[in-house]
Amino acid sequence: MNQRYLRRAAVCIVTLTAALIGNPVSAQTETPAQQTLQLTLEDAVRLAVEHNPDLAVVRLGTEVEAAQVGQSQSAYNPVFSTTLGRSSNIAPPSNFLLGNSGVDTNDWFSSTGVRQRLRRGGGTWSLSWDASRTTSNSPINSFDPNLQTGFQLAFSQPLFRDRAIDSARQQYIIAKRNQESSEVRFRESVVQTVAAVKQAYWTLKASIANVTVQQRSLELAQELAKQNKVRVDVGQSPPLDLVQVEAEVADRRENLIRARAAAEDAEDHLRRLIMQPADTGFWQVRVNPIDEPAGRTVLSDVDAVVAKAVDTRYDVAIARNDLNNAATNIEFFTNQKLPDVRLETSYRGSGLGGGQLLRAGGFPGVVTGRLNSGFGDVLGQAFRNDFPTWSVGVTVNYPLGKSYEEVGLVRAEIERKQAAQRIASLQLRIAEAIRQAARQVRSTAEREDAARAGATLAGQRLDSERRRYEVGLSTSFFVTQAQRDLLQAQVNLLQATLDYQSSLVSFEALQLAPPLATGDTIGISGSSVVTLPTPTPRGVFRQSGAVGFQP
Repeated sequence: MNQRYLRRAAVCIVTLTAALIGNPVSAQTETPAQQTLQLTLEDAVRLAVEHNPDLAVVRLGTEVEAAQVGQSQSAYNPVFSTTLGRSSNIAPPSNFLLGNSGVDTNDWFSSTGVRQRLRRGGGTWSLSWDASRTTSNSPINSFDPNLQTGFQLAFSQPLFRDRAIDSARQQYIIAKRNQESSEVRFRESVVQTVAAVKQAYWTLKASIANVTVQQRSLELAQELAKQNKVRVDVGQSPPLDLVQVEAEVADRRENLIRARAAAEDAEDHLRRLIMQPADTGFWQVRVNPIDEPAGRTVLSDVDAVVAKAVDTRYDVAIARNDLNNAATNIEFFTNQKLPDVRLETSYRGSGLGGGQLLRAGGFPGVVTGRLNSGFGDVLGQAFRNDFPTWSVGVTVNYPLGKSYEEVGLVRAEIERKQAAQRIASLQLRIAEAIRQAARQVRSTAEREDAARAGATLAGQRLDSERRRYEVGLSTSFFVTQAQRDLLQAQVNLLQATLDYQSSLVSFEALQLAPPLATGDTIGISGSSVVTLPTPTPRGVFRQSGAVGFQP
């Protein structure tokens, strides 16, 4: 009779306690209108490639390098130049024929030309045409007005220095190679971004699962607390048992709050990688990763993977381009050590006309008439070869003492050795990293198997302990301990699963690109192009008893 009464009382107390306690209030509330994005891993990668601003920076870097190539090619563009002007000069009398009057000279003149640097051989050519009309009151002039015109064709060809390679070709070769490096760097950044997105995706998946585990653990603790309260109220358990269980409930509620905060952080991290920067509303969209981890992956021959990666990985390709750039610099400075010997040629046709003054008598004579010729006659003289002027010669320049080019060659050789050693060091790091990543895949797979077995046994132990507790063969302490063990085993399983997926992502990415260290961002490495004016060849002429360039 007493047992039946106690059983009925216990049922009433349990019912009353359940009514008073009710369902626990969730620490995280959702807005009813909040949107949820059901996101697959493939969609996450696609959104990152389309929207990630860091990747867009690198993509624009390839366009910058392409513009640099265009800048270096501009050294070979034809250069058009023209001058049009008028001058007036009144000179004081310096001749007894002028008397006290000065010489008033007025001049209209123009000059137009085109010059260009050749892509092969380092030569330059120029074609120019000039014309002038001059009036003067000088008594000794033969023409008034005086019309002159002429055209000139000149060519300059280096024979040693600058023939095989010059500054313009050096810049173009290096700019072209840097453009290739920027395209490789973009592909490298895509691999790094995809790896980061996959890592963030599986981290969010594990964080959400951890919230579920912590929520279930809290519910188990709350259920045990209800049972303990009933037992304490009917005198079957000491009040200390209830205090201990309620403390456990508070601890697990704190764990749930931490898990939810970690899940929100993981969600924001994935949002940052895949969202379009202008779409600020995307921060309010819930992201639900719906893909499940794939099964076990059988690793290919690690040695074959390493052998391929040390030769074809993107950072190795970039380092090889740097080595080739250093070799180009050596070729350039070696060429610059040669003497500057140039073949200079030019041809000029001239014409003269205007109002020719006819004189009679002694010097300076008396003007007796005028013979006029137009500008067309002057042009005819220039192109009929009436007054030709030509030149051909060689110029030689050679520095005495240790030149800038010799010092530059020493520096370029050192830089080439550094670039070669960087490639060797990089290949060693690649082999080590890939072998370590393969071991990580194997070890995390074994950890996942062990953690899954541990979670299964922990669940069985909790069920056994709960049945023992219900029949009075165990205490709340042992049930609580079994719940803790199950929680820890489930968290370990989540962590092992996440580590396995992360190791697969790393092993795949390391075969193509280096990992991003903590705090690093994908970026670009730019180059610079210096403006190289096109020289104007004019031939060689004797000036003041010396041989030099015609001004």
